[in-house]
Amino acid sequence: MSFGKRIKQYIDYKGLRVRSFEIKSSLKNGAIYRVIKKNTSLNGDSIAAIGRKWKDLNLNWLMNGVGDMLIEPTMFNEPIHVYNKDLNISKEYIWLKEAIKRADDQIELQKDMIKTLKLIIEKQMKAAEKAGIEL
Repeated sequence: MSFGKRIKQYIDYKGLRVRSFEIKSSLKNGAIYRVIKKNTSLNGDSIAAIGRKWKDLNLNWLMNGVGDMLIEPTMFNEPIHVYNKDLNISKEYIWLKEAIKRADDQIELQKDMIKTLKLIIEKQMKAAEKAGIEL
């Protein structure tokens, strides 16, 4: 995956627009857009600005595609695995976020189904009333 695709993946993960990411990162207008669309690179100052703003972004992954996109949270600047070797918050967070999205989609489908069933019931009630059938 290219540098541009990786930075776009992170921006999408954050739920931001490219321009919003640029502003929050103190980058010039169009800097990230050029990286994504024209496969250009960023200078060291821009990478440093991104690293200062987005503490959870693994800059090694961003630059080289090595490791995970997100850095695990730290406590007193020590890796979290010092405290709990089995905890992988970044992967767990992504999984939970996706599970919530799937649940929200399912809820929307169920709401649509309820509306459809209400319409069917109303039609059946009207048809029964028209036919003189009491329910």
